[in-house]
Amino acid sequence: MKFYLRDSLVELGMEAIVLAKVSNVDPNAPLTADLEEYIATSEDLAAAYDREAIRVHSVIAGYREKMQKIGKSVKKNPPTAEALIKNIQRRGSLPRVNSIVDLYNAEALHSFLAIGAHDYDTITDFVEFTRASEPTTFTPIGSKNKQVEIGDIFYRDQKGVMAYLDARDGEDYKITQKTKNLLLIMQGNANTNVMIRVAALTRVCDNIQKICPNATYEIAVVTQKADTFFE
Repeated sequence: MKFYLRDSLVELGMEAIVLAKVSNVDPNAPLTADLEEYIATSEDLAAAYDREAIRVHSVIAGYREKMQKIGKSVKKNPPTAEALIKNIQRRGSLPRVNSIVDLYNAEALHSFLAIGAHDYDTITDFVEFTRASEPTTFTPIGSKNKQVEIGDIFYRDQKGVMAYLDARDGEDYKITQKTKNLLLIMQGNANTNVMIRVAALTRVCDNIQKICPNATYEIAVVTQKADTFFE
């Protein structure tokens, strides 16, 4: 599978995209006691965050600035981690989906990085990171079709839009109980260097291996200067 990073994103400070392909996973695998404790600790951390301090944190601020640069409302399109923290503070716990989703959501509570997660085997031919050059539609997980406007940030394969505004993943590419292989994506922003994102994605993959002993992973960095692909 080939990956393409377009000029329109580089101009927003997104000079590299960090990816991981994780093979031989089982979303139904139970969390270990240590990982359950990790998630509980992450929930406590999120519950104690000061919202104003989070808003001005460099990583969160970078996502906010990215939305402002493309003319989108930050109020309507808040950074993923900020929205997740607000959700936890309102309901008192992390929304649980499955072990894999829970693990990368917990990482977001520590690093504040947005993580796109997809069933690798649903993706066709390539992934292109770009901005919309014409209006199109996108179906977020568990929701109705959404209009994608010219200039919006998204990434897509040959079939359609996989994720929108670095905040909503697509229904047709979501992780299900039958998922065997994952594609994890950290687009980042102008305030998040590659080293930070590789470290965060490595932590997620290492935790997945703790519940899926047969899982293997490889991490790659997409730039405009070198070909990037997974078999």
